[in-house]
Amino acid sequence: MIKGTAGFLLRHFHIAGKVEKEQLEICQYGMEMILATLVNIGSILLIGFLCNRWVESIVFLAGFIIIRKQTGGYHAGSYLTCNLSLILCYGILLLLYHTTVKGLNWIGVSTVFFIHFLVWYFFMPVESENKPLNALQRHRAKRYGLYISVVYAILSAVCLLGRVLTGLMLIYTVALVDVLALISVVKRRRIV
Repeated sequence: MIKGTAGFLLRHFHIAGKVEKEQLEICQYGMEMILATLVNIGSILLIGFLCNRWVESIVFLAGFIIIRKQTGGYHAGSYLTCNLSLILCYGILLLLYHTTVKGLNWIGVSTVFFIHFLVWYFFMPVESENKPLNALQRHRAKRYGLYISVVYAILSAVCLLGRVLTGLMLIYTVALVDVLALISVVKRRRIV
């Protein structure tokens, strides 16, 4: 569906006739990525709206997009699998958030970030076959990922100190990124 829509948009806006043949494939891929991202964001916001958790949805999206850009992680085989995986992961996070929003303590928060920094140190950034990284890119992504992680840890702590419980969603988002990174690492090692 996304590939077909991207192709339609390229033809409809006459982009196909304005770019060289070699660049058309890149334009098609870029359009597919934009559409897939919009579907993912729209799905998460819709779920948040329907569950009356729109603030948590925005916190999740902001946290997920920013940290995952630097750290990488699991890449599904198709756009449909990607969309469904993200919706399922977010649904699980919402359920976890709802059941633990009053009960997570500092030991739990500290444990999540301790594990996150271990995963970050040993496994991130996770490369994909579509975006291989050279040594400089790996170093930058690792450094920016560390900065983002520290900011997230501080923001989460401040939120929880101030009894702003949406900070818990940021903690769970970081944990989700770790799980997705580890799945990607395990999947890659099985293939190699």
